[in-house]
Amino acid sequence: MDFYERLSLRGILWAHLHNLYGSAFQDFFDDVMTLCVPGFVDVRTHGKLGDLSSDGLALHDGRLYACYAPETVDYAATIRKFRSDLTGAIKKRSGQFTTFVFVHNDVRGMHPQLSAEMAAAQSTHPRIAFEIMGFRHFRDLLGKQQSSDVEEVLKTLLPMHHTVAVGLQEMEELLADLASKRLSDASPVPIETVSAHKLLYSDLMTDTQAELRNGMRHSAMISDYYQRRIDITERDEVAARFHAEYLDAINNGLDPEDVLLRMREFLAGNRTSTAPRYRAQTAILAYFFESCDIFKNAPVGWQPTLKVGVQ
Repeated sequence: MDFYERLSLRGILWAHLHNLYGSAFQDFFDDVMTLCVPGFVDVRTHGKLGDLSSDGLALHDGRLYACYAPETVDYAATIRKFRSDLTGAIKKRSGQFTTFVFVHNDVRGMHPQLSAEMAAAQSTHPRIAFEIMGFRHFRDLLGKQQSSDVEEVLKTLLPMHHTVAVGLQEMEELLADLASKRLSDASPVPIETVSAHKLLYSDLMTDTQAELRNGMRHSAMISDYYQRRIDITERDEVAARFHAEYLDAINNGLDPEDVLLRMREFLAGNRTSTAPRYRAQTAILAYFFESCDIFKNAPVGWQPTLKVGVQ
């Protein structure tokens, strides 16, 4: 896949995962791993044997995969499932794996309590490595494949041209949704000039930075929308609410990629998103990023660090 195909993949995969749980997620996982990982063995259940506490094995690197994809996320239940799968794998598959990979369908990422549980498991079982696998891992694996193969796994076509314009209708619907979420007591954000290095300072992944940069092309459209509103305070109140959500995400210890995902969910919820609507979401996120309502601005004088030996 080329750069623009990978960008279009992000939105489609994000929407696709929202509808996958239970056996449907297991089928998706098997399809992805069989396509992307040489030596992967998709383990099916068989009579009283079950699956011997494994949803898949990668024979070349000693990874055992355990999938959990509930329809509704319950972190206490997730931790119980992690403990149960690990105990079963150690008992039934001793000597067959060196890394235990817990695979989940929560596009928001790993809950802090699960990370603590994994750290405790690592201390208890020092000879086993522990990993988590979710949305971003699927994205990175599929991004290395041919687009035709990825389309077969996702059962949908990827957009032929990433530069399809954002539709004004989708944009205005999303902005109207934002207006309905306004809180009058949200504190205004101080106005400041965005740094030329803000994208790099954000510590977002390279593809994410490119996606936001592309979305900024539509900032003038959003500014024009707010200039035409009867309520001249609407933009500032929406921006303040966005900033409050951003601060809450930061205070919860989310990493930059998960913070941006949290902002997307605040903007459009968890509902399945079409490609045009996803592009509209990205344009709005880019607008509030550019106006410094979300993500910190680079400090005055900050310069990107050049890596030694990289040209």
